[in-house]
Amino acid sequence: MIYGLKHPKRVLDFLIKGRKLAKLLCCSVDEVKFYLKELDEIQLIHALQSELRRYNFPLGTMLSPLRAPILYTIVRVLKPSTVVETGVASGVSTTLILKALSLNHKGCLFSIDMPNLDPLARLPEGKNVGWLVPNDLKERWHLTLGLSKDKLKPLLQELGSIDLFLHDSEHSYENMMFEFKTAYSFLRKGGILLADDITVNNAFRDFVRMNKPDYWTTFGGLGAVRK
Repeated sequence: MIYGLKHPKRVLDFLIKGRKLAKLLCCSVDEVKFYLKELDEIQLIHALQSELRRYNFPLGTMLSPLRAPILYTIVRVLKPSTVVETGVASGVSTTLILKALSLNHKGCLFSIDMPNLDPLARLPEGKNVGWLVPNDLKERWHLTLGLSKDKLKPLLQELGSIDLFLHDSEHSYENMMFEFKTAYSFLRKGGILLADDITVNNAFRDFVRMNKPDYWTTFGGLGAVRK
């Protein structure tokens, strides 16, 4: 049973999202299913949930039934060389990306975060940003501490071009629009821009309307754009 599909409504939801993912990634639905099954088999989501519960810590939106599998599958199918994310907190999305990169045998993740800036993204006492990330995945990870408004553009200028961008930092309209515009200008043709919590304001839809990307879609609160 693929993660999160124990109820009929979720099965229908998965089938719709599976087709959307295939269209976003220009791949077959069978390939999407293969990587969703793979994630289920390696028990990564269960391990992350167990570790967070051990500290009585909220699971967060990225561990919702389909959001984590979507992120993981995108990285596995896209096989990016360079991934950039803003917002790390405990490191759920970071771990999902790094595990997928590890299985791809290629790629690095560059993360930006300001520890404990967001009161809703506090860390367990005594824990640092990305504390969930296993040591054996850290060789592909580069963490920059600071605000994205200060750190994102210099990082992108240093990298030159990126394959995948994930916004999951401060969800104000101004910050989201700044990150989308900045990252999109460095995103290669065919690259993917992802944005979490897009329902908090209209930044994502305004960005799509202004830039008219090759393809875009939403998975609940997760927005996706293909350049």
